[in-house]
Amino acid sequence: MKYFVRSVKYFVYLVVIISLILAVLVLIGAAEADISTMFRNGYDALWQIAILFAVIAGLYPKFGFIKRDATMTGSLQEKTDRVRNYMASREYVLESENGNILTYRHRGFISRLSRMFEDRITVTIKEEGATVEGLRKDAFRIAAGIESRPLEESSQE
Repeated sequence: MKYFVRSVKYFVYLVVIISLILAVLVLIGAAEADISTMFRNGYDALWQIAILFAVIAGLYPKFGFIKRDATMTGSLQEKTDRVRNYMASREYVLESENGNILTYRHRGFISRLSRMFEDRITVTIKEEGATVEGLRKDAFRIAAGIESRPLEESSQE
């Protein structure tokens, strides 16, 4: 169900973006306001564009969201503290905690909006490190950051 909701969100997002672009083109006089002259195939182009957007929106969640492993040393508590400190420094706030599973959301509204409110990052702390799940670019960035972040002085004592 989550996959379907993400696909619908991306479809709507693409439709809104193309509509805004076309509106700006009409407002600045670069295109006529008539759809039959705006597109080569007129109104037939609308359903062709909709099919293209549906294909893109249907495939994007499959490739846009991943799970990435991060290797860390230390006890589970040290790993949890490392993740908490790193996420706080990146302006993520803890949404929920269920055992060794930490769920974060980004603090900034603009950042959340640019990700269509699909900014949830789930970090599962394990013996060998952690698994980061979320948007591809965020999951890669966070996993690499957690791996390279040294243990905080307070957790080494």
